[in-house]
Amino acid sequence: MSEKVAKEKTGEESSKEIRINRFLADCGLGSRRKVEELILSGKVKVNGAVEKNLSTKIRVGSDIVQVGNKKLVPPTETVFLALNKPKGYLCSHSDRFHSNTVFELLPKKYGKLFIAGRLDLDSRGLLLLSDQGNLVQEITHPSEGSEKEYEVVLEEELDPKEVKDRFTKGFMDEGEFLKAEKVISLTKGEGSSKFRVILKQGRKRQIRRMFSILGGRVIDLQRIRIGKLSLEKLKIGEGKFVLLDPKVWRP
Repeated sequence: MSEKVAKEKTGEESSKEIRINRFLADCGLGSRRKVEELILSGKVKVNGAVEKNLSTKIRVGSDIVQVGNKKLVPPTETVFLALNKPKGYLCSHSDRFHSNTVFELLPKKYGKLFIAGRLDLDSRGLLLLSDQGNLVQEITHPSEGSEKEYEVVLEEELDPKEVKDRFTKGFMDEGEFLKAEKVISLTKGEGSSKFRVILKQGRKRQIRRMFSILGGRVIDLQRIRIGKLSLEKLKIGEGKFVLLDPKVWRP
């Protein structure tokens, strides 16, 4: 690596430096963990020299970064949007077994966005998408503590107290510890078929699995909030989206 890249800088010039893994993620090469594998495998060059140092900083607009023979150019403007996903759409770019994906609901220019916090085929509600891999990682990583809130409808009634106690204490399922931060019954009485559940975890099909263990089958699951962003505040109808400032997602 060149001395020009490695030396420390201050002031305005320093503000244009970012770590190499974030630079690659911003260019759409995947999560920071994935791009770190690219770096360590010797597939990344900075100013013509192979760079394997994860602490290297890139001077955006000055240094030439390549993966293979391709020169990387980070996007000049971050795309960050919220989508109100309907049932029946996959959170995937493509799937040979299913034709409907969430990207069919967006203009073609947004076809390569990363998805923060996927929802399964039969669930609906708030999705956040961005062209910045590092932003998506920040939103979804447990260390950020971003709450996700859901409204759930069950086929049968369950004891609200039992649901609250079991969910907030947590339990093991298929080798994973599942836990909710908060559970609110939306039905008065001894039995309830409607609940509001708040999570900080992001296990696959977590809410459906937790209710199933207690004998409940979920017939409708809608995510209504991620951090401080909610469907109510965003006022986006089903299948619609809105562009956001990347700074507004934080809890």
